[in-house]
Amino acid sequence: MKQLISATLSEEAAKIYNSWEKQKKSARLSEMIIKEDSNMNHIEALQKARASLQSLLSSAMLYIWQKDKKHPLVKRINNSLLGTIHYQYWDN
Repeated sequence: MKQLISATLSEEAAKIYNSWEKQKKSARLSEMIIKEDSNMNHIEALQKARASLQSLLSSAMLYIWQKDKKHPLVKRINNSLLGTIHYQYWDN
């Protein structure tokens, strides 16, 4: 199915669009939309995987911490979680 669209482009985007070969603009724009959608889906999947791994690391760190609070992995794992909700604000 084909669909006619109308869009307002920024000046920079308009310059790029107007530099494309005539008769190929629609095909190129279609390819870009498909590729960008694929990229966005891939990024979303990577973000979910990262969050899952951070949660898993946090659980492993807490398990190690309960057994040996001074284990060197506790500090290394916790430092890798800095800036996430899994980071623990404790003194090692």
